[in-house]
Amino acid sequence: MAVSAQFYDGQTARMQVVNVTENGTSISFSGPETSYTNWTIKGLHAIDPAVDGQPYRLTHEDKPGARLIIRDQAFISALISKSSHLRGGYSARDIGHIIGWTVGGLAAVLVTGYLTMTLLPEKAAHMLPNAWKARVGKQMETAMVEGAKLCRSPKGDEALAAMIGNLAEGTPDLPPISVHIYDMNVLNAFAVSGGNIILTRELIDKADGPDELAGVLAHEIGHVAHLDPEAQLVRLTGLQVLTSVFTGSNGGDMTTNLAFLATVLKFTREAEAKADAYARETMIKARINPLALKTFFEKILKLEGDKKSGNAALTGLGGLFSTHPGTENRIKEIQPLPAGVVARPSLTDEQWKALKDICKG
Repeated sequence: MAVSAQFYDGQTARMQVVNVTENGTSISFSGPETSYTNWTIKGLHAIDPAVDGQPYRLTHEDKPGARLIIRDQAFISALISKSSHLRGGYSARDIGHIIGWTVGGLAAVLVTGYLTMTLLPEKAAHMLPNAWKARVGKQMETAMVEGAKLCRSPKGDEALAAMIGNLAEGTPDLPPISVHIYDMNVLNAFAVSGGNIILTRELIDKADGPDELAGVLAHEIGHVAHLDPEAQLVRLTGLQVLTSVFTGSNGGDMTTNLAFLATVLKFTREAEAKADAYARETMIKARINPLALKTFFEKILKLEGDKKSGNAALTGLGGLFSTHPGTENRIKEIQPLPAGVVARPSLTDEQWKALKDICKG
């Protein structure tokens, strides 16, 4: 049975009148302006669901831009009765395609997420402009200290510079850093983007000697040397972008969002282990006793045990090791200076007193 239909070839807007015949496994059509064309029924797709009294529009997988419009209801019904996928809407095949696309899309997201969280951040961190790193680091520092007083005094500043200088002995490639001390009742130290390191007054108060503080400072310098703050920013920014794609939100201003900032401080276990190793190596090269860092870690471990009782030093943005994993394991890694190496203090008694009093000025 041949019926009249309208054909659009997908190349021009001109309508062509054709005669259509169903041949069991295919339909064929031709007309005055249309050469003989054969479309397999398997490859046909109904553009719209079939509705009585309405034109029935078909396309083919080989010619997705072409349109065949049939109005003969008997022909339409006979065609659909033999091929249920031509009823329109979603067929089992269509659903299979959708599932395939969905699974493929999720796989792509997972791969992107994996790269975002693991491989790319460290590489991308080295590509960030220094001016951008410094600007973002300053913004983060301002948000973190929440208006706390910046501690400065002539003798205290000299003592801090002396400690940095002593740590640099034996490590000439120490990265450029800027260390600031804030009058905060929170036992913490953290590195942010751009080589900025923040120490709190509570941290200095809890240290029994300059070498303990030097060990903590060496650890944070390790984060700076490895660009861990920048890598974490890249990691979390990428995660936020992925989240925004699915939620349609932008998460607000990241650099002034305390929840975001606290997450930035949570470096990976690998990053923490590398920073610990950097601290130990730096102290050994500088002939500063690494066991002072071990003593400080043990002190922090005790404070962590007191955290449930509401220890004020571990509140706020979190304690020094509330964001650092495995304090006990880290303690075990610290060994004394090699045999025959004589330890020297990171500061004199007078310098240490000046640093302890830096927030009193």
